[in-house]
Amino acid sequence: MPVNPWPDNGGLYRGVESFDTSWVASPTPLQTLTYDLSHFDGYPWDESLIHEESAEERKIRRRRERAQNRENRSDQRRARCRTFWDSFKDLFRETTISLSPSLTMPFVPNELWKAYGYWARPVVNGVQVHNATPRPLPGITIDPDNVWNSLRGPNGTPHPENWPARFEHPALPPRPLEWSTPRPGASIPFPSDVQLNPYLQHRYIGPHPICFDIGRVPGGIVYNTHETTAIPLDPADFAQPATYPFVTHMHIVGVADDPAPGFPWPIMVRNEQGITCADVFQTIASNFQQYVTTDEYNSWSGRRRDLAARAYHRRIRTPLDWNQPEDVPGPYDGLRRIDYMGDKVMFRGLEASPLKDGTWLMFVGPP
Repeated sequence: MPVNPWPDNGGLYRGVESFDTSWVASPTPLQTLTYDLSHFDGYPWDESLIHEESAEERKIRRRRERAQNRENRSDQRRARCRTFWDSFKDLFRETTISLSPSLTMPFVPNELWKAYGYWARPVVNGVQVHNATPRPLPGITIDPDNVWNSLRGPNGTPHPENWPARFEHPALPPRPLEWSTPRPGASIPFPSDVQLNPYLQHRYIGPHPICFDIGRVPGGIVYNTHETTAIPLDPADFAQPATYPFVTHMHIVGVADDPAPGFPWPIMVRNEQGITCADVFQTIASNFQQYVTTDEYNSWSGRRRDLAARAYHRRIRTPLDWNQPEDVPGPYDGLRRIDYMGDKVMFRGLEASPLKDGTWLMFVGPP
């Protein structure tokens, strides 16, 4: 079975071709990998090499199994000793009773993130509309045929502005029940109590599922594939929730592996209706496109200034938006925050801050 060159929570989105047929959800993908990994290729190509286990091979196998069993028993004894001593030490420690046990959230599979994108940005009559826009529907009965026809002008021109947001119909993708609009004033779960969208998760091994240069406009984000042609994220991808459950604030206070004592430009992402991937991407990009002040530059070390200068001269010769290759900053653009990052300009995901103070840490890497 061929593997799609995009993650399971993104890729191609089917459109609504008619209001006469009820919507049917896409089948759950059998391949759940979101990026390519080296696959096992240890089987012999020559079937003649497959044979019954010989006496010598059996002796070697049993010797290895006995050694592994001894190691496992030793690990178990060490684990029991650690448990005993930890319990003994707890008798002499001051303990605090937690009145609210840590929240354990159910795992959201990839297809549900994509289902939300289907609902938020459906393609109806060939026109992609904003269905998640929080504006009230008029207090009248809406004719589905009129809605369908209003999306196209006399010459076939698209008119997405005519779409009544959150219009419900059997032919439309339903809103996943996992996400509801946050209530005003409701408490925000801690980062450790939420699940990040797959586009935002930090991965310890393998490539990140998307290519996002934090110094350029988010419209240029593409899937991280081995295809010769870059595949851009769909608007439905950007409309996916950033977290489960929804949060209204995300405070990114640092960049991993940054040798500076503190990251000088903390990033606050806000959306009272629930933060989406677009909110995160746009806020990060806007932050790093800001110009550096003289005081900020003077506070940098000589090494940091050298890295920023090299990054600056590379950046001013490349477009800010890959969709507009003629839009090159030029030699008089000025130093921006992205130059501070040197060559660490590619987004590698987020993690809850190890300080456990409700903030986030961002990971970056070279192209």
